Amino acid sequence: MGILLTLILVVIIALVILGMGWTNFFSAMMKGADKVTEIPVVRNITDTAHVELNKILKNVSNDVVNNIGN
Repeated sequence: MGILLTLILVVIIALVILGMGWTNFFSAMMKGADKVTEIPVVRNITDTAHVELNKILKNVSNDVVNNIGN
């Protein structure tokens, strides 16, 4: 069932790209992504994820640096 759904989505997206044109398709995708990022809830989630990811990466990098000397 999942494979069939994936195949149908791939065919639909391919037909949309062919119908609209390559550049129009991706410019429309970028416009849609920009509109989604303007929603306050999405922006808050993105900012929180960015801060938490930076904390995790900082902790991991500090652990790696501290373990190299041992």
